[in-house]
Amino acid sequence: VRRISVSRPSWAMAPSWFSRSGEREPLTLRAASVDLESSLRPRRYELCPSAPRPLSNAEKPRKVPVKVDPKVFFANERTFVAWVHMALILGSIGVGIISFAEKAGWSAAYGFVLLPVAMAFIVYALRQYYVRAHAIRSREPGPYEDRYGPFALGIILICATVTNIIIHIAAKSVY
Repeated sequence: VRRISVSRPSWAMAPSWFSRSGEREPLTLRAASVDLESSLRPRRYELCPSAPRPLSNAEKPRKVPVKVDPKVFFANERTFVAWVHMALILGSIGVGIISFAEKAGWSAAYGFVLLPVAMAFIVYALRQYYVRAHAIRSREPGPYEDRYGPFALGIILICATVTNIIIHIAAKSVY
């Protein structure tokens, strides 16, 4: 079997993980199958598995104070106003339903279900505003987002909607 030597372009060559000189070899299955993580891991961690792992940049303590721009305060206020706006919309819908409800019947109950949801939105917005404002003033580094609050408010809103549907079905079966 006779092999023909063909020069390969530079993009088809990869640094060899098998040679110490750093010469390049053609991209082959052998070159691509090298476990890069294990080859780049410092040898001291392989020798002693109980050695502590190095800290990432996020885990290292900050030695320089966090610089807070004035726009961060305004972003916090803007977020607060957006939450209050949503609460006012829910409250207005609830009050509108109550005011246009019939004197007898279950129609006012739809509005009474939405009013506590609107109050929960306002309480959440105020709490988050004060927590974030304190964190910004004290220059705490960190994520200022709340992962569970909006999810909980969404569940509360879904429960209110399901309650309104149940009230509607119950009112139709009574009449």
